[in-house]
Amino acid sequence: MREDRTFRTICKLILLGVAQLLFLFCLPAPGYAAGGFPIIGVLHAGQRPEALAVDSQTHMLYIAYEGGGLAVGFDPVSGKVRWRVTLDDSVTDIQVDSSNHHVYATTVSYRNRQGNFYILDGATGQTLFKQPIGSNDNSIAFDSRRQRVYVAGKEESTIYTFTYLPPGKDGKLQLQTSQFHIGAQLTAIGVNSRLGRLYVADGTLSMITVIDEDSGKPITTIPVAELPLAPLRVDENTGRVYVVCSTGQELDVIDGKSNTLIAQIPVAPYPEGIAINTATGRIYVADEGNKENGSSDRGTGTTLTVIDGKTLDILGTFQVGQGPDGVEADPALHRVYVAAEDIGAVVEVSDSVDIPLQPDATVHQTLAARQTAVDIQRATIITLIAMVLTAIGATLVALLPRWRGRGSPQTLPGGELARSKEHSPLR
Repeated sequence: MREDRTFRTICKLILLGVAQLLFLFCLPAPGYAAGGFPIIGVLHAGQRPEALAVDSQTHMLYIAYEGGGLAVGFDPVSGKVRWRVTLDDSVTDIQVDSSNHHVYATTVSYRNRQGNFYILDGATGQTLFKQPIGSNDNSIAFDSRRQRVYVAGKEESTIYTFTYLPPGKDGKLQLQTSQFHIGAQLTAIGVNSRLGRLYVADGTLSMITVIDEDSGKPITTIPVAELPLAPLRVDENTGRVYVVCSTGQELDVIDGKSNTLIAQIPVAPYPEGIAINTATGRIYVADEGNKENGSSDRGTGTTLTVIDGKTLDILGTFQVGQGPDGVEADPALHRVYVAAEDIGAVVEVSDSVDIPLQPDATVHQTLAARQTAVDIQRATIITLIAMVLTAIGATLVALLPRWRGRGSPQTLPGGELARSKEHSPLR
């Protein structure tokens, strides 16, 4: 019995040590990038800017603020804030329909844990429609052809659908509302109105579900890197779907026509925001950073990673302020807007091929170091497994003779069974 307890104790200690080592090796490797940038302007209009949207016709920029539940309409041509309205406690996402200049916003009210979906007049900020939805971090996708808005409820695994109907006699908006359930944790949503496909990101499963809009039935699922986040960008001209994977620390690119993953581009640590299809054909990915970790090497991010939209090669990085989150572009004005959440500012950057980028050597060094860390991690796991199996095997070999000895009668050297004196025959 003592040997059994010893054996079990040894196994527990070995497994505990392996678990601790695996935890350490599974931690993501830090990366750094630096550079300069040409700033056109910096707008301070609220606390913690989160999401951005641009009306391609009027060039109005719409900003959703987590702090104070503020939504802002900013005219970058005149450099003036046209309107600002308070919508509940926090605005989680904002989108715009450039055909009718309607602004779509999702909010959260912390007092009653209630979310709301708003439609605002893009020129004035006036509320045209309001509907209760899920209670957490929601994201929006808009189908311009079907005049339909989708809202993904993160915690409820629910997609809310709002379809425009002909206006009533009083001229007020009328929408048909419905909902359906899919996935476990809906972290992002996007739509290709040309193909009639809805893309839904599941943060728990790290998977994109492709849904046929007309039938409402799933077409396929596509695995992506860990923790895909909003916004999920869709380029309807190319059919590509761009998925920012925060914990996976990469930008995954899907061919929407074939529903296949065609590229996995490592970027700066913990990305979140993305803008695509600008006048220069570049992709901008924001490195918001890991705010849940207080250490200096994995704290707030400060950079944008710039990617060639055709070749998908990394061109370099540049500094843009602390906590870059939402990113949006206006190709006609040659501008990129970045919501620097931690400094409460929206930075206007020139979208030009002359932007001074930090040479991509820094990024490639980071990526090489990350790949090396992955290789070391795999080798270490294999070594640890071999060590555990060897230790268990050696322990079993050492204890097996004792176990056999306890369960078998003893034999004397001469081959006779050992007997006690009390039961030995007298000679």
